[in-house]
Amino acid sequence: MPTRITKTQATACSLTVYNDGFALVKDTRSVPELDGSEWVEFLEVARKLEPNSVIIEGMDVSEFVYEYDLMDELKLYEKYLGQEVLMKDALSKEGKRYKLLRANGPVVLQDVETGELVMNPRGEIRFPQTESGFHVEPTLVWQVGQQMKDEVCVSYLTDGVSWKADYVISMHGDRFDLSGWLTMKNYSGVNYEDATLRLISGKLSKAGNENVEKSKELSQKKEAATDAFSDFHTYTFPRPINLEDKQRKQLRLLSSMNSKAQIIYEINEQTANPDIYIEFDNTVENGLGFPLPAGIFKMYRTNPKDGSAEFIGEYRIKHTEVDEKVRLKSGEACDIKVTSKKSGKYKEGGYEYTEYEYSICNTKGVPVEAIIRQQVPGHLWTVDESTHDWEKKRDKILLPIHVPVDEEETVKFTIRHDRSARRTIGF
Repeated sequence: MPTRITKTQATACSLTVYNDGFALVKDTRSVPELDGSEWVEFLEVARKLEPNSVIIEGMDVSEFVYEYDLMDELKLYEKYLGQEVLMKDALSKEGKRYKLLRANGPVVLQDVETGELVMNPRGEIRFPQTESGFHVEPTLVWQVGQQMKDEVCVSYLTDGVSWKADYVISMHGDRFDLSGWLTMKNYSGVNYEDATLRLISGKLSKAGNENVEKSKELSQKKEAATDAFSDFHTYTFPRPINLEDKQRKQLRLLSSMNSKAQIIYEINEQTANPDIYIEFDNTVENGLGFPLPAGIFKMYRTNPKDGSAEFIGEYRIKHTEVDEKVRLKSGEACDIKVTSKKSGKYKEGGYEYTEYEYSICNTKGVPVEAIIRQQVPGHLWTVDESTHDWEKKRDKILLPIHVPVDEEETVKFTIRHDRSARRTIGF
């Protein structure tokens, strides 16, 4: 009989989950001393396992097969196709031996003694026990050439495991509390117990053995927080998890309280109302300093009148490293009105001038700080005149604006383009 290795012999489990709904499983179990050329059954593996992704460490394997026999009628017939079965008469209970010739569709048997064919027979068919037995759950079966350790580590890819990150931010003036949640889904067909959890953020090409080798390297990363492997980010969850089959579980990823943010009203020439942005630094000094996987922020604001929480929007972020700035768009400020126009355009010498004018009216009841962020085409440009301080940032001009209550603030500036410079555009 084959040696059976079950989950009761597990010594370690590692689960590396990717964005695209699949995972790398590393399942380590203790094994007794084996004789050469012995068959081993490694039970309780994922139903959605990819057989061509399996890596076996700790013993030399000469051959293996992935077995998963569902105990239904068609599966049984297919397993015994071409073999002898015993048919017992429903009334007399007398048995007769037949060879199973067809399983899919009308069942066809051949009388072993007479050679006669029987279609759709009536009676009780008894199937003999096979040498390998039945596998009513996913099982890896292999033949051991040589045992090198008293543990075996089986690595494989499986579909049906996924993760996503969600965040809840609660604003209290210019302060906020933040909670990050990890949502795990497992439909792979097996439970994971006391598993070390790693998350891979990034698009991974999944094709052939190259993916198995790269996945194996990724799973061996030991960094405590995050690590950039090629173009991918690896997150290690701080504690082992249990994840049952067909389970959706939420795990606390991070939390902070009383961190500082800045509310920015951003204006450009297309908006009638400024866009509202919440910006904060992802730093230890600001009570944060965690790598933030890509995910959706749900934003709430405390109503100063009654202390209730009001939903003010949601926004998806990309992966954000420690010490980077997080920038969330909440919506539009309906009580700040903006009109903009090109007030003039002319040429003089080798230069081209474009005049812009913004009018901003604030009815919020409190003064606000806003910023005009306007894209300027081309590279050879500068600001010739401006009513307010300005900053050139690549292909944009930035103008911070203080807007008093119930007053209209007017901003004027002139962009000068140099059209005299020689530029090579191709040959």
